[in-house]
Amino acid sequence: MGAGKLFCIIGGIITLLATFLFSFASVEILGVTFYLYYIGLLRNLGLIFGGGDMVVTIVAIVFLVCMISGFLILVGAKSRAVAIIGSILAILLGSLLLLALYGALPPEMTMYILLFFNDALVPGIIPLDIALGTASLGTFLFLGGGVLGLVGGIMGPD
Repeated sequence: MGAGKLFCIIGGIITLLATFLFSFASVEILGVTFYLYYIGLLRNLGLIFGGGDMVVTIVAIVFLVCMISGFLILVGAKSRAVAIIGSILAILLGSLLLLALYGALPPEMTMYILLFFNDALVPGIIPLDIALGTASLGTFLFLGGGVLGLVGGIMGPD
């Protein structure tokens, strides 16, 4: 097995774990903890698409496309182009999350990460919230999985 294929597999698994298991950030409001995580986006889809705001709907569709980046990185173990596309999606979303969470973006762009905002699916289990400053471990795992997938995609599966 080539090193590029191994990087793609590890990067894809890390990205999938960040997508479905870890939170991107958490906030406590009046004693109740709310999380930013991908399952929260999926739980909010009815409100997002039923709200009628076209910009929010388009941003939600872009976030849903970014959700499959882990699968694309895994498929990239066979195809370089797919790994690179999936990695770029993961890196862009991870960078957006980091910049938004640390206040480097204007509020007009930062408000879209609230689409991920929801309470815990299974309290204490899903999402896993390991805070690392303002952001949680899931943000860094998402970004790191994208970088590993990009390295694997550049190296190629052979």
